[in-house]
Amino acid sequence: MRIPIGRLADALKMGVSTLRDSDEPVRVAVFVDRTASPDIVAAVREALVPQTTSALVRVAALDSTAPEVKPDTDVALVLSCGSDLLEDAVRGIVVAGAPTVVLAESSVEVPFIEHDTPMLGLIASTDRTGLLESLARWILDRTDKATAFAANFGFMRTAAANRTVASCALTNMATGALVFIPGADYPVMTAAQLGMMLELASIYGKPLHVERAYEAAGVAAAGLALRGAARA
Repeated sequence: MRIPIGRLADALKMGVSTLRDSDEPVRVAVFVDRTASPDIVAAVREALVPQTTSALVRVAALDSTAPEVKPDTDVALVLSCGSDLLEDAVRGIVVAGAPTVVLAESSVEVPFIEHDTPMLGLIASTDRTGLLESLARWILDRTDKATAFAANFGFMRTAAANRTVASCALTNMATGALVFIPGADYPVMTAAQLGMMLELASIYGKPLHVERAYEAAGVAAAGLALRGAARA
């Protein structure tokens, strides 16, 4: 019975990569229209509190001047319940290159957004929980910094974790279906599970460091031992 040392090493490398991913810089721009609902403003203010120094939230008022969008902006949020300034301001933000979502209480307030696109979307809700859940999914669909966003903003963690678990499950399902030699799929699935564990830890702001490698090796060895006993 051999412990798949090579696969464990690959998983640990994945863990180091995940640690780097969680430390990636995150930049969010928030533009607040004077018509914005106080409930939406309060929900966004409480949700967008960075948990690390790698994230920065820039807040500005939406007025008659052209919105200033920094080149490093990952996503832009516009809080509004409809105004004469809104459409032109949103167009300017999108042209600047930032994926932009308008948060409102009703889609009637933002008639110029009829459906979501990769660069522009609308989330209309009067329910705080539904609003933030939809916002989390919207951002994750448009960024390659899912781990960093989730590590910084707690409201995004459940959505990011669900995607990680689903991705690992699909990978293991495909591995089990394609590998025909009994037992050959175990190292691959072990590496996938360890990678999932490391990514989930980073998503929830509790990254596992390389010095914990012996625990991962212990889990793999125990799995092999139990599997061997079952086969015997």
